[in-house]
Amino acid sequence: MKVTVLGSGTCVPSLKRASPSYLIETGRHKYLVDCGSGTLIQLLRAGHDYRDIDGVFITHAHSDHISDLMPLIHALVAAPGVRRKKPLLIVAPHKAITFYQECLLFLIRKPKGFVIETLIPKEKIMVEENMLYSIKTIHSDDSVAYRFESSSGSVVFTGDADYSDALVDFSRGVDILIADCSFPDEMKAQGHMTPRECGILAKKAGVRTLVLSHIYPVGVSDDILLRQCSSVFKGMILIAHDLMEITP
Repeated sequence: MKVTVLGSGTCVPSLKRASPSYLIETGRHKYLVDCGSGTLIQLLRAGHDYRDIDGVFITHAHSDHISDLMPLIHALVAAPGVRRKKPLLIVAPHKAITFYQECLLFLIRKPKGFVIETLIPKEKIMVEENMLYSIKTIHSDDSVAYRFESSSGSVVFTGDADYSDALVDFSRGVDILIADCSFPDEMKAQGHMTPRECGILAKKAGVRTLVLSHIYPVGVSDDILLRQCSSVFKGMILIAHDLMEITP
């Protein structure tokens, strides 16, 4: 299992951090978790081909997490010489599925050579050789976190989420926890976590590696985020940066 951070930022345009997106490679398969603005360009920069993506997992329907879904499908449908045959899986909450069905398919033609399969997140489903779990989070009315488990490791993507005991239980014992760390402790915003809250979550859940991501450009250094988080969690802490690669 390997995770590549394609976008570690937010809805705010930044030359340092693209909007949220992650590539997870498990065995022969490649999946996107969230698909914010710039995802396709970041895939190329990371040395990957958008045609190899097997599925997209959306945490919620806010634009910074879903805006490159249309360019992805459009490229698969219309790019010269692209003759995709394998299905594309889209796992997303109801609002995001509605966005795909009522907006994207209205603007771009339906694929002829391959099938797009849509699925609402469930508590537990099998995706190829991976077990996928999801849980409702505290952010928007349709936000979820995802947990992938395979023979080579486990990873949780909180998506945008506030701290909760349910998220602690969901993340328990995971190898990699990629957590929403939008603002420093002194700028707490409802629906998002601070570095200290991320640290509490990681400590209580007993995770191996904590990755702080979804970071707003508010002029706070990585050192400050690390200091605030490490005051609680003594394990491995990484500040997400675009094109960073992480393995269990």
